[in-house]
Amino acid sequence: MGKMKIRKHPQINNLFISGPIERPKLYTKNLVVGKRIYGERLFNDNGIEYREWNPYRSKLCSIILKNPSTKFLRNGQTYLYLGASSGTTVSHLSDLIPNGIIYAVEFAERSIRQLIQNTSERKNVIPILGDARHPVNYAKSIFNYIDIIYQDVAQPNQSEIAIRNCKYYLKEDGILLLAIKSQSIDSISKSENIYKQEKSKLKKAGLNILETVNIHKYASEHIFLIARKVG
Repeated sequence: MGKMKIRKHPQINNLFISGPIERPKLYTKNLVVGKRIYGERLFNDNGIEYREWNPYRSKLCSIILKNPSTKFLRNGQTYLYLGASSGTTVSHLSDLIPNGIIYAVEFAERSIRQLIQNTSERKNVIPILGDARHPVNYAKSIFNYIDIIYQDVAQPNQSEIAIRNCKYYLKEDGILLLAIKSQSIDSISKSENIYKQEKSKLKKAGLNILETVNIHKYASEHIFLIARKVG
């Protein structure tokens, strides 16, 4: 990798790419130099350390590679991340928005311990032990209106969970990024029917569907719905 050319992403600040534009690899500048989170490759270029971002380990990375028309990554934003797990994606998001805030909610005690350990040196990440199904229960830990809600929770009522959190935290015109895993909702019905059903739920709740991002290449039976909260 010593001679690999790394360059700025043409549309997203603090994101970097290598390789051809139609098949790029993505990188973030490491906020905690020398530390890996999930065994990702690190490499140094002109005194700056970059972390390779694996789309098979991070759905946010796979969304970016699909080049959605909605631009939702800007430094200084406030994120509510539901289903943070041990912090793989959270850590890259932390690199991308060094002046933002990420409230990272995780229900599993083992995962939250790993999340705290992995993000302890990242001042823009606030780990929260909480159940995304009950957003009021972690209100005491959140001190800002939320610009972006990112949800990756494998529950049958995925959309209902997102709607509750949007009503409670998401500011007007804020963006929801919702992972829909069809098998977690209904293992028998066709995926296309499930996606249509979940879109309808969001629309009824006052969310405007901006686009659908198919990430089956990286995560089987997953799509992301990108929606905006409207008044």
